[in-house]
Amino acid sequence: MSRVIACIDSSPCINAIAEAAAWVARETKRELVLLQVLDYYPASYHLGEISGVIGFESNAMLLKELAELEQKQSELAIDYSNNLLKHISEMILDKYGLESTKIQEKGDFLEQSFSVLRETDFVVIGKVGERAAEKNKPIGSNVENFIRGANCTVMTVGENFKIPTRFIFAYEYSPTCLNIMQRISQSDLLKTLQCHLLYVGDHPEVLKDPEEYLRTAGLDVVTVYRYGDVAENILEYQQELGIQMIVLGAFSHSKLHQFFLGSIATSIFRNASVPLLVAK
Repeated sequence: MSRVIACIDSSPCINAIAEAAAWVARETKRELVLLQVLDYYPASYHLGEISGVIGFESNAMLLKELAELEQKQSELAIDYSNNLLKHISEMILDKYGLESTKIQEKGDFLEQSFSVLRETDFVVIGKVGERAAEKNKPIGSNVENFIRGANCTVMTVGENFKIPTRFIFAYEYSPTCLNIMQRISQSDLLKTLQCHLLYVGDHPEVLKDPEEYLRTAGLDVVTVYRYGDVAENILEYQQELGIQMIVLGAFSHSKLHQFFLGSIATSIFRNASVPLLVAK
């Protein structure tokens, strides 16, 4: 069964992540999975290095007490994680009537997450994690790396989520984009929303075929042509019309290829107040 994976942590985005994941699961009839990766590494993790210092071996009692203390801290972190997952699953059940499965891993977030994901998964992740939030960062580095490395569709959300009625599909003529367009036409999640087919570039005529294709598939399509900076135009158009979601693909050999090289990604993540759906 296909899954919606909600990446759960203690960031300010947690409620929005849960709301968005529940919406996707309900609309697509997917299994809802709550994933939390505990990257808690106590200081005792490094005691092997410290104990090699000359004369430090004599402090065996200190090392033992420190290890015991941090074992307790690790246990408390796991208890907190269990309570958090329980709270979110109960909230989703009460509000949406959806049961959820829980996956709890320990270690590096990216490494553990990628080991869990399947190509058919739909992942919902917050724009910032708990550590980025503590440092008041507009976007977490893990999020950018997650989007680049994940082999499945990813949706990012901020601190608030509102069920969308319209979305922007940033289009270019490429095999990847054509594939995403086909998936949009078949998507239980997107085909009922109004699609704003937005092209930024020098050849507005490329919109003719995708517009016809999506209309034939039953979508309500609005075509938009703009010229100039890709990120600026996407963000300006979204803000002008108050559109609730932006859909991008893993573009290559074009202006939108910059999305995965940092410049466009940074601009959109830092300035967009709506969910961003990146399809692979």
